[in-house]
This record gives sequence, structure tokens and C-alpha cells, in this order.
Amino acid sequence: MHQTHFEIIHAYKNNEHTGVLPDWLDMIVSAEEITQNYESVEAVNHMSSSHLFDYVYRTLAILEEIKGERDEIYYMLSTVLAYSEISKGGSYSQRKRWSDQGYQLQIHNEASAHIFNDLVFYENPERKDLTFQLIFTHGLIGQYIRGESRLQSSIKLIVSLKKFYHDKQIREMLMMLNECIIRAVSEKIWSEVKDEAAEIIDHIIDGEIKQTSRERLFRLTEGKYIEGEMNPSIEALIEHADIWYAAAALHDFSLLDIFTIMELAADHTASLQIRHIHFGEFMVQMHYDYKGIKHTNIYRKRVIEKYLLEYRQSMKPDETHVSFKMDYDKEAQCAFISFAFSDVGEALIRFCVEAEKVDLMHSRATIMLFDFFGLRRDAYDRFHNEQEYLEGMNKAADDKRIILDYLKGNKIVDIGPGGGIMLDMIERETTNKDIIGIDIAENVIENLLKKKDEEQHTWHVMKGDALQLADTFSAESVDTIIFSSILHELFSYIPFKGRRFNHEVIGEALQSAFSVLKPGGRIIIRDGIMSENKDEFRRIRFKDEKWMTYLEQYAKEFKGRKITYEIIAEDEVKMLINDSMEALYTLTWGPEAFAHEVQEQFGYFTPAEYDEFIKKTLGEEAKIICLKHYLQEGYPVHLGEKILYMNEFGREVALPDSTCLIVIEKRETNYN
Repeated sequence: MHQTHFEIIHAYKNNEHTGVLPDWLDMIVSAEEITQNYESVEAVNHMSSSHLFDYVYRTLAILEEIKGERDEIYYMLSTVLAYSEISKGGSYSQRKRWSDQGYQLQIHNEASAHIFNDLVFYENPERKDLTFQLIFTHGLIGQYIRGESRLQSSIKLIVSLKKFYHDKQIREMLMMLNECIIRAVSEKIWSEVKDEAAEIIDHIIDGEIKQTSRERLFRLTEGKYIEGEMNPSIEALIEHADIWYAAAALHDFSLLDIFTIMELAADHTASLQIRHIHFGEFMVQMHYDYKGIKHTNIYRKRVIEKYLLEYRQSMKPDETHVSFKMDYDKEAQCAFISFAFSDVGEALIRFCVEAEKVDLMHSRATIMLFDFFGLRRDAYDRFHNEQEYLEGMNKAADDKRIILDYLKGNKIVDIGPGGGIMLDMIERETTNKDIIGIDIAENVIENLLKKKDEEQHTWHVMKGDALQLADTFSAESVDTIIFSSILHELFSYIPFKGRRFNHEVIGEALQSAFSVLKPGGRIIIRDGIMSENKDEFRRIRFKDEKWMTYLEQYAKEFKGRKITYEIIAEDEVKMLINDSMEALYTLTWGPEAFAHEVQEQFGYFTPAEYDEFIKKTLGEEAKIICLKHYLQEGYPVHLGEKILYMNEFGREVALPDSTCLIVIEKRETNYN
């Protein structure tokens, strides 16, 4: 009695196989190249050719589990599973031979079907054709569910199946096959999609293969696209092509960026016969390991986002160091989509990845990246700790709650809403408010819109410029404008009148807000503050020597002003109180935030300076009804584990105040 495919692979797995390996297994175990959908792995660097073997083993093991008494169907499906991945295997020389034969190995189901056709002899040609069709359409239902594939190829499959089986058997066979394919990737995914897979199989059997381009786009964008205008060229492209690895490549891009990439693909393929759009190279570009876990290559993503933005604005993006790339295989009618980077740009992106392995080194790398590619801070947020940062901001809710005591009127605008904590709080703890978040960063808006949809919030979010609020709101139309931890970012990142760290940008933001504020309306500022006693010194004793290294690096790279300190012991320094405040309050965010925080100056006025600046900027129309400062509770907790903070005589003292709350009211008396 012949061994089954599972018995053969199981014996090999347990070092019990003797004799010559069958062709299908030999190709799988001799794989010298990793061909893997990165969606299904947790760490890219841990991948090896054994992933292919393990996956095929799991598919056959699942079939063994669910086969029942279906001997004929079992043998056919066993053959399909054994051969469906072989185009991902083989040595380099074998793969070259396949390529020379015209097999498009990137479209692995079709290539595997042709390799099977060459290798296996069947006495019954129709049976062989049926197995060929099952391999050829292998995995398409899963891809269809994600919007990546059409089901036109399944028409020939159903015709072949109906020569041998009735509808109930076909349904059973296709459900078994897809259970093996999808469960081998993820039990969870199979439990989520099995009912939908059953419905799709029924439609295929009944000949009801219908899916609009818009339905596909909804699936392809994971629900980001719901309705609205669609470029006709994108619609035509989606209608006529299967799409490979799009979910893994495009997952972290905004809907607008996905549309732009698809538009570029459509434009570059407009005169070509296209059956496949392949994002495999793009998928590889967009992933790498960070601390042993697969991550989106955020450095590359930011550069591509800038390119896409420039394309939308002018149709002529700067292509000096990055450009859209499309390669075409005429025989396979396949377009390969990715982005090309200059040698220097590619090297810098790789340097950023490698620099993460060295504490604080990645700060220099990311600064170089921003400068080299001309990335603007107001459009790009933190790298790997962005989510942790937003969560940290959200944990500051109790500190921000004081803002609620000073709200006035119904129309409330939050400038730079970040993770949405202020929007949520106002919605939750007040009534009858028209709450609007304004941000210039598209990724922030995208995340907030997703949050609003998922959590059913009533607040709104809009794109707008804090320095040009009159472009978003009519004059004297807003009751309260909130600047919560945002003015110091404008001060730090916007090159106002040719230079960053220009106090005039604060004035510009206040005047912008004042122009759209109603008489009687309020501007509420919660932000960093400097100590009045500027000339006093503080001593800092570090509890871990690595923080001394941190301070040395910080002093070199801080952009706001020159930071000086005197080393008075191996673990102790002496520095001016406001310099110590800037360094230590940055330290609380940890090394991962260093590259970002070293660019920011948190405190930019003392309380007295702020009072004077507001009066000078806004004049007599502005009345300051609150100006107070305090130390946020979180700082002593975080820093207590790292330092001892003392006055210049060595006596332990409290940390300086970190935060101010200022409320400015627009006088009504001038508007009689």
C-alpha cells in the first residue's frame, strides 16, 4: 500500500523516512529562498526555508484530521496540498530553470499548477486537469475575502468539478481545502472567515461570481473605504487584475495614500495588459524586525508618505532619492509595484534600522533621515513609541481635567488633539457641545477618524493649521480654543520666519486663535513652563550610570539652546535649574523617544514672561483670568527611580514646576 502524502512528510519530519524523496517533498525541503507572506509571521529575521515545510505539514495534518471516510476526495486534496506550494521551493538552480520555462514564480499558485503538470502523470487527463485547476485556484477564496483576488479563475474549476461530482460534494471538497489552507495560517482567521468562505463557495458553484470594484476596495483597505469618489483608472485596474500581497504591503498606510499608490499603479499600467498586480517587493520593503518583533519599516513609510503627498499636490514629487517603481512581465501580464530609493537614501534607511540596536544612536540616525529626505515634523510623529506616547498622553487625563473648569460656550476647538483624550473628556463630561479637533498631520486625523467610528463618538476632527485658523473657521465663531501641550511643539518644530525656536510663532498662534474667537470666548493654554529663578543651580545624582551617558548625548543634540553642566562626581552633575528641567523631563519618556524629544523645548517662557508676552501680543482686548503653574504628578514618580535631585548645597529639593495653565478671555466691552 502506498504511503499518503501526510505519512511521507510526517516520517521525514521525524527522521524516519528512507529512500528517495518524492519530487514534491524534495522541492519543499530544498528551498534556498524564503518566499513568505509577512502577515503570517511575527518576526521577519526568524524566518527560514523551514517555514515552507512547516506550513505544508500543517495543511496535510489538518486534512488528516478532517478527512473522515472520503477516500477519493481525500487523495485528491492531499495531492493538491502537497503540490500547491512547490513553486516557493527548489534550489536556486531549479528555480532558474522554472523561470526559464516561463513560470511566473511570484504568482505561486499558477506556477505550482504548471510544475505539477510537468511532473505528474495521470492516466485520466480530465482527472489531471481537475487537480491542475484546484492547484491553480489554490488560496483564491482567502484572497477574495481580503479583496485581493477575483474569482473568474474558479469558473473553469467548477466546470471540471461538475464532470465528476455533484454540488454537495463540490461544496464539501472546497470547504475542506480552504479549511486546510487557512487554518494552517491561523486557527483564529479560519474561525472568523469560515462562514463567509462557505457563502462564497455556494456563489461559485451557482455561477454567481459578482463583486464590484468598490466592494473589493472596501475589503482591500480593511474597511477604510466605504463610499465616495473613486478614480476611474483605479476602478478599471481593480476590475481586471488580481492583487498579491497588498494587505501586507499597504496595511499601515492611510486610505488617501492607498488611493494614491493605486492611482500611480493604474497610470503606469494604463497601456499594458494586466492580469496581476504584485506588491511582494513592496511588502518586503515595508517590514523588518525591531526588538525581535516584526514591524512596519516606519522610516521607509514616512519617506513614501512624503512622496505621495507631493504627488497629490503637484503631480511632480521630488524623485531625487525616492520614486515609484513598476516592473512588468509581459508573458505573465503582471505588474510589480514598489518604490525605488537612491543608494544613499537606502543606506540611510538601513542605518536607522541598525542604529536601533544601540541606545541613543538611533536619535542621530533619525535626525539625519529627517534632514536628508526633507521630512517635516508637523506631518510626521514619533517612530516606534508613537502608540505608547499617545497612551501616556491619555493617562494624563486627571491633569488635563482642570481645563474643563474654564470651558465657555458651545463651540470648542482642540488644537493638536493627539490621541483624542481631550475630545473624549469634553464629550463625556459636558453636554450640548460642538467639539472639534484640528490637526495638520494626516496620520493623526486618520487615527482619530478610525477611533471616532469604532467608539461612536460625536466629536469631529478636521485638517487645519494652527497658524491659519481663519482658513478653517469664520471670524468670531468659536467659543473656546484649547492649546494643550501643543504650543511648545509649534515653537520647536516650525521654522517661523526662517528659524525654529522663535517666540514669534507663539504669538502667531495666539493671534490666529484670537481672530476666530467670539467676544467673551476663551483661549486655554496648558503647556511647559520655565522657572522664574533662572540663575539657581541644581545637582543631579544618577542612580544608573547610563543616564550620565544620556545627559552627555542630550546636551550635544538638544536643538533648543545650549545645555551646559559641570561634572562633580562620577554619577553627579551640577546645572542651571531650567537646563535640568529640560533634560530630566525628556528623560521620563525613555531612550525610544530621545530622537523626538531632543528636538523639542518644553519650557519656553517663565510665568512672568508669559504674562508680558500675552499682553504685548493680544493687547487690551485680552484679559488673563488664570495664570498658574505646577508640577505634574507623573514626573516625580518616573524620575524618583532614576535620580536624586538636590540644590547646589546637596540638600534634596522638589523638582521645578513643569506645567502652566493660562486662560485668556476676549473682552466683550469693546464690541458694544
